[in-house]
Amino acid sequence: MKFGYRIVSGIIAGVLLFSGMVSAAGSSTTDSLLKDPEWKISLKKLDGFTEAPYHFPNSNTVYLQSYTLVNSATKVWDVGVVTAADKTTGKERWSYQFYKKGTPYPLNTSKFAYSKFGSVYALVSDALGTKLHSVNSSGKSNWTIPVPEAQDVYAMNDGTLLLVNRYTRDSSGKFKVYAYNANGKKISEQSVGEMHSVVGGQYLISQITGSAKLEVFGPKLNRLFTYPLPNGAVTSIDEGSWVINNGDILIRINIPKSGNKLISLNSQGKTLWGRSIAGNASVQSVGASYVVYVDGEMNLFSSKGLLNSKKIKVDDPMHAIMNTSDNKILVYSENGRSIIDTSTLELIYNYPYDQKLLKYYYAGDGYLYAISDENQLLQYKLSKS
Repeated sequence: MKFGYRIVSGIIAGVLLFSGMVSAAGSSTTDSLLKDPEWKISLKKLDGFTEAPYHFPNSNTVYLQSYTLVNSATKVWDVGVVTAADKTTGKERWSYQFYKKGTPYPLNTSKFAYSKFGSVYALVSDALGTKLHSVNSSGKSNWTIPVPEAQDVYAMNDGTLLLVNRYTRDSSGKFKVYAYNANGKKISEQSVGEMHSVVGGQYLISQITGSAKLEVFGPKLNRLFTYPLPNGAVTSIDEGSWVINNGDILIRINIPKSGNKLISLNSQGKTLWGRSIAGNASVQSVGASYVVYVDGEMNLFSSKGLLNSKKIKVDDPMHAIMNTSDNKILVYSENGRSIIDTSTLELIYNYPYDQKLLKYYYAGDGYLYAISDENQLLQYKLSKS
């Protein structure tokens, strides 16, 4: 749902429009777009597969998030599993289950986090509390530690882990975020605003509803700066913040009478530049640059100005532009997806979506995965359009 439409019922009807659904011109919606799969395998239960497989950087390994079923005397439990497979052949290398016999049965396993240093992390809650698991790239446990209640885990660029508890709030509406180092030692905690965003693996940006200020923290939850919004300005930081230029922060705001605007800040909170954009525009960072889509046109900007522009047909008013793991632009249609180059704005790949009961997941570098209702995993190597 578009951010602006949510604001209609609240503060600023119709002036901030962010993510939704997009379709690119010429997108085909048939499986004829795909050649035969590179491989097809049946791994462990993949009913819990919710994301594109993660390609571990500079390796021939792909990580798969799934679950298996464990029976107790009275109940069947969903147990989170991470599996490593060979990217070339699909052969399973190892599989790690986040439950050990003799321990309490898991109530919930969170979304996984993958560190660029080689470890996989998962939050698991059970009757005794919450535990954070760390598994290395060989499928062996690094450590398991008890942690405060939390629902989200983020692996930051410097190796720090951020744990977010979205459900327990104080009287002012703030909730707790905890920072742990790669060895599982707690190093800090902060109370942050009820709206927050972890961006670029570098920052946590906090916003308290009704407040005219943003708080920006580093990966260890060190407070970097407080940014006062312009007089009367509003934003939704969870959908309107990005990182560009490997460290600058891009924020979308709406200023009464002036309209929508993008503001760039450096890591010390200094305003670098501002740019007015249309209220119905969609924005997405793409590495050193960012794109703004509005009224059938996609514009690519650097911090210095316009780099490229291209007409792209959109047939759905609720449109989304997303950044892929290989730093390309992903646009949606009702039945298909398109990958667009971030410098030329030319179409690179097309692929279908939910055809013949398959669900497709783009994992970057032209790799596409499909999962069938028989729990088979298929890998395709997309051909350039």
